[in-house]
Amino acid sequence: MRLFWIGLPAGLALAAAGLLLLREGQGPHILNEEVISGQPRHPVTLAMRQETGSKSAKVAPAFSVKDSQGREVVLGSPGADRPQFLYFVLEGCPCSFEAEPLFHDLANRFQGQVDFVSITDASLLKAKKWDVQMLVPYSVVPDPRKEIIKAYGAKNSVYSALVSRQGKIVKMWPGYSVDLLQDMNKQLAKEAGVA
Repeated sequence: MRLFWIGLPAGLALAAAGLLLLREGQGPHILNEEVISGQPRHPVTLAMRQETGSKSAKVAPAFSVKDSQGREVVLGSPGADRPQFLYFVLEGCPCSFEAEPLFHDLANRFQGQVDFVSITDASLLKAKKWDVQMLVPYSVVPDPRKEIIKAYGAKNSVYSALVSRQGKIVKMWPGYSVDLLQDMNKQLAKEAGVA
């Protein structure tokens, strides 16, 4: 009888995880909590724009790491097959939840032309949870020591960087908004050589 009570929760947990995986193609799971407010959470300041702007044309920090699924991911390496779009997720930040579907749209638009990679300050276990919960269609790299995050200077959630095939930072953005997303789209298209 004791094994039944131990096995039942484990079986329910596996069934729930299976249901999450079956939702593939439905888009990311959005929390049923209100996460949008009238105030910006991390206002993009002129200083932030200048700081990220100063990184353009500099050599991107290079890393060889494993993603949440155990796959090898090389970041910022010269001679890459495709440009990379890196964006930074800070665990528990509402901005990350709000922006995730926007980056899914960009990734779908540039599928096969730009490699998208999400870097999170979460542990491996929490990175796996984010990957499954948000149905992330690209690699999620856990960076709990913030080595990659600090190397790129990502100070808040949803900083992002476009890295060229030559391993240089094309452009970095300190957040997301309509104008920043339009600029990302423009720079991604230019780097990928598409309209």
